Amino acid sequence: MTEILRNVLPSLVAIVAVYLTAHLALRRFYSERWWERKANMYTQLIEALYDLLQYCEIKKADYGDGAGYADDKLKELAEKYNRAYWEVKKATALAGFVLSSDAAAILRELRDRPELEWDKNPPWEVYGQDYEFYRDALDKIVEVARKDMKARRF
Repeated sequence: MTEILRNVLPSLVAIVAVYLTAHLALRRFYSERWWERKANMYTQLIEALYDLLQYCEIKKADYGDGAGYADDKLKELAEKYNRAYWEVKKATALAGFVLSSDAAAILRELRDRPELEWDKNPPWEVYGQDYEFYRDALDKIVEVARKDMKARRF
């Protein structure tokens, strides 16, 4: 009996060790992949909110004057704004799955915000209001992302 235990026990220990090592390695791999996906989504969201903010800042400051930016630059900014708008809408839909519940709540709040009507308000006021909402959402998302990703300020 002891002869069998001497031969089988090392094999059994090796099998258990291999299983545990593989299990922990896979768990770590999936955890890191999830972290990377979350970090990527936060980065894209923050960049999109910045593009929305930039466009609204330029439009509210430059509305009616038209002297600040060349047409091709305004066209480029408008294209970035359009892409960013849809990126934020997509992030709002996916936030509950990938991002924290706080980030999802901030994006829902941004989506459901009251908006001024274009035909009843001057454009600079509409852009000004959007600017304030985007700035507020950006500040909140950066803080939530930092907390969610356990990032420290240096």
